[in-house]
Amino acid sequence: MKKLFIGSLLLAPILISADVIPAINSKGGALVLPEGKLKMTMTHINFDRNSMFDGTSEVQNRENLDATANITTVALSYGLSNKTTISAIIPYKNIEATARLGVNDVAIENKGLGDIVLAARHVLVPMSDAAYQLSFDAGVKLPTGSTNGSFKTAPAIANDVNTPMPTQMGTGEFEYMLGLGATKMLDESWEVDAHAMYTHRPKAHNNYDFGDEIALNLSTTKAVTSKLNIGVEYNIKYNTKTDMGDDTNAPLRSMLPFKAFSGTAAYITPQIEFLPFGKPKIHVGVGLSFLAHYDLKEYQPLEKERFMVRLGYMF
Repeated sequence: MKKLFIGSLLLAPILISADVIPAINSKGGALVLPEGKLKMTMTHINFDRNSMFDGTSEVQNRENLDATANITTVALSYGLSNKTTISAIIPYKNIEATARLGVNDVAIENKGLGDIVLAARHVLVPMSDAAYQLSFDAGVKLPTGSTNGSFKTAPAIANDVNTPMPTQMGTGEFEYMLGLGATKMLDESWEVDAHAMYTHRPKAHNNYDFGDEIALNLSTTKAVTSKLNIGVEYNIKYNTKTDMGDDTNAPLRSMLPFKAFSGTAAYITPQIEFLPFGKPKIHVGVGLSFLAHYDLKEYQPLEKERFMVRLGYMF
């Protein structure tokens, strides 16, 4: 399983104009918090990986892989000034999977704290000076997640061997992120956001190479009433080819379907946001992502849908 969404969770959606909320995966475009304000955003993502893909085709799931991931993140963001916001993103992961390797059953059940991300955003062009806002992001992912999870059920060749790196809570290595965001208000209740992020990943624990990533998020949200937003976003990412390193022994590595994502995949995510008090101080949103297109570098698992729930609260 790919340690997912480090790119997509770098910065929590921050505050907003009028009563429109940025899309769930938009990273808030270029928006920042007012000076001295603190916001907490909790996001939960659920998806299943029981389909295998290669290139531009869905192929047979030879190992009968059936994996489920639940990832909950808490993001705390603080406005250092009206142009700079800092954030800490803390993920908790629960990964369960079963597969059939020849005549052997394999099962994984890893859970715990993931790798924490520290990030900052600075406004380059404020909306007061132009018809849009432009911001620059920088972040670092800390190796706080464990890398020693074991198999729940495993064949003899996997005795005393940790599960593959993509199923671990962390990578055991720092990662570095640079991003650029833009936000434009078409009117007081209609927002358009764009955000691009590059993530550099040095080789992780056990010489595992997760590959560098470029992610692009395009979204628009509209306040249709004082308490209801609707929105849609397009999320695409490209990952360089990965290398399984020596995270397991050679015989097991040759059979395992658990691989880090490599190639290109894009999702379309319609969503709804509810503002119970008609103000963005508290908001609750749900979204469902659908796989739109893909071109993968090798035989690997990929989710067809993702379900997301988000809760935001401004202190």
